[in-house]
Amino acid sequence: MDNNTLAIYIHELRNQCVNTEASFELFNQALASQVGPGILFASQMILVPASQMAAMLWPTRARARSRGEALRKVLQLSEKHALNDRRLAELWERADEKVDEWIANTKGQQVLFDYVGDPQELNGGKTPEGCIFRAYNPNNRVFYFRGIGYNMEALAGAMSDVARRVNDVYRQLFPDLAKADDEARQKAAQ
Repeated sequence: MDNNTLAIYIHELRNQCVNTEASFELFNQALASQVGPGILFASQMILVPASQMAAMLWPTRARARSRGEALRKVLQLSEKHALNDRRLAELWERADEKVDEWIANTKGQQVLFDYVGDPQELNGGKTPEGCIFRAYNPNNRVFYFRGIGYNMEALAGAMSDVARRVNDVYRQLFPDLAKADDEARQKAAQ
């Protein structure tokens, strides 16, 4: 991968890191205020950059695998990294069809939509995870989307790790921009 191409990918990964940070800020504010719709919105917004980062770093398509390998090498990411999750990387691919599939798979069952709380407290604890469309369980910090649970604490740690690595490379590739960003943060903190 040439330096120009690397710079473009690192810049985009850094943008996804910024989006992640903003989404987690919204999530934490909504959680502290116990605003259910805000918790659900921010949880789903966290999955957007997480999915994009996972897809760029661990692409599922063969033609993009060399790009992912090159980026992981630069960022020194192992294959066992928590963001290396195919479900996450493919989250938005064929999203409309995945909703159709979820509906077909849950037909005739009791389903759970847009809930904040422990799903086991409802329906005598008999609602399977696969029947949860969107919910956040504050007890185990899992956000469910289309029947799949994502541990938000683990996701935050994984994305923070990637952000640290991306920012280190970004500082090397864009020292002037990184300096300007640091100065802007310091000024905003005053």
